[in-house]
Amino acid sequence: MSMELLTRIQDNWIVLLIPAISSLVGWFTNVVAIKMMFKPVEFVGIPPYLGWQGVIPANALRLATVSNTLITQKLLSLRELFDETFSAESFAGKLGAVIDDVTEQVIDEVANKHARAMWENAGEFMQNKVRQQVRAEVIDVSRAIAMDMADDIDKIMDIERTVLEAIERHKELMGEMFFEVGRKEFKFIERSGLYFGFLFGLFQMVIWVLYPAPWILPAAGFFVGYLTNWIAIKLVFAPREPVRIGPLTVQGLFHKRQSEVAEAFGRTVATRVLNADNIVATVMESEGAAQMDRIVERRIGELISKYEAHPMAALVLPEEKRPALRAELLERIKTEWPKPGGFFHTFAGESVDLRGELERRMKALDRESYEGVLRPAFQQDEWKLIAAGAILGTIAGVLQLVFIFGDAMDRLSR
Repeated sequence: MSMELLTRIQDNWIVLLIPAISSLVGWFTNVVAIKMMFKPVEFVGIPPYLGWQGVIPANALRLATVSNTLITQKLLSLRELFDETFSAESFAGKLGAVIDDVTEQVIDEVANKHARAMWENAGEFMQNKVRQQVRAEVIDVSRAIAMDMADDIDKIMDIERTVLEAIERHKELMGEMFFEVGRKEFKFIERSGLYFGFLFGLFQMVIWVLYPAPWILPAAGFFVGYLTNWIAIKLVFAPREPVRIGPLTVQGLFHKRQSEVAEAFGRTVATRVLNADNIVATVMESEGAAQMDRIVERRIGELISKYEAHPMAALVLPEEKRPALRAELLERIKTEWPKPGGFFHTFAGESVDLRGELERRMKALDRESYEGVLRPAFQQDEWKLIAAGAILGTIAGVLQLVFIFGDAMDRLSR
C-alpha cells in the first residue's frame, strides 16, 4: 500500500498541492467566519432572510444584556465602590477649572450684573479678596454636592441602562468591545485554520490518491471548513483548567490570558461604554437628573442664603431682586453641569476608578463566570459561522476538482 501510494504521488506530483490548498482553505474559512461575526454592522441584502448582518451587531442588545448581568452581578457595585473608595476631598482636587468657572459665575451674577459700580470701585486688592472668599465657599459646596451625589449614587446612575443605551446609540460598540477583549483569540482562530487545514490536507491527499472519486475533494473541503472553525472555537475555551499531556500543559487560550483579558476588558468598558459621555447622556434623560437638580438647588441655595444674610447684601442687592438672582445663578450652573469639563461630567469620569475595579474583580472571577465575558459572542449563531466555513470549504473543493486536479483524477482512476 505504501509503495503504491508513493508511486501514485510520484506520477501525479500535483497532488502534493492538496495539503497547501487545504491549509489556505482552512485559513480563509476561519477569516471569513471572524469577519461575519462583526461585519456588516447594518443588514445588507433583502430583509429579513436574504442577506447578512454581523452576528454581534445583529444581537448587540441581547449581548449587552448578558454583559450587563456579568458587570452588575459579578464585577461592579456602584454602592460598594463609592462607599469604599470615594473621597470628596480628593475629588474636589480635580475640579480646579470647575471651581474657577462657578466662582466667576457667582461674581458675574452678583457683582457685574447687580452691583457693577460698587464692584469696579472696590479695587483689585478687594476684588481678589472677595474672589478668594467666594472660591473657598464654592469648594466647600462642591464637596458637599459630591458627597450628596455619592450617597444617592444608586438613584442617579444606572449602569444597566447606560450600557444598553450606549449600545443602542452605537451598534458597532459591542463588536469593538468583544474584538478588543478577544483580539488574540480571534487571531488564533484565523491562524489555526492554516495548521489544521494542512493536517487535514495530508489525510485528504492520501485518501484521494488511493480513492480518486469525484466527491472526495468537495467532501474533504466540507470537513476542512467545518472542523477548522469548530476546533478553533473549542480550543479558545477548553480546557478551562490546565491539563498535563505528557510534557505539555494545555489550557484554553482565553482562560490562560485571564489577567491580560481583565485589563483589556476594564480599559474597554471604562473608556468606550461606561465613559463620562455615555453616563452623562443616560443620566440627563432619566430621573437621576432631577435628583441631581434637587441636590444642586439645595446646596447652592444654602450658599446664596448665607450671602443674603450678610449685612452688606442689602446694599449690594435689594431683597426684591434676590429671587431672580437665585434662579439665574442656578440655571447657569445647571446648564454647565453636564458639559465636558463640567461638574457632573467630571464626577462621572473621575469620581471613582471604574476601570481599576473592573480589572481587579475580573482577575478574581471563577473560570465559568470569566468565560461568560467572551463566550456569548460565539454562542450566538455559532452554527451559522461553522456552516459558512463548511459551505466555503465545499465550494473550494469543487473548484480544486474542476480547475486543478481533474486531469490527475483521470490518471489515478486508470
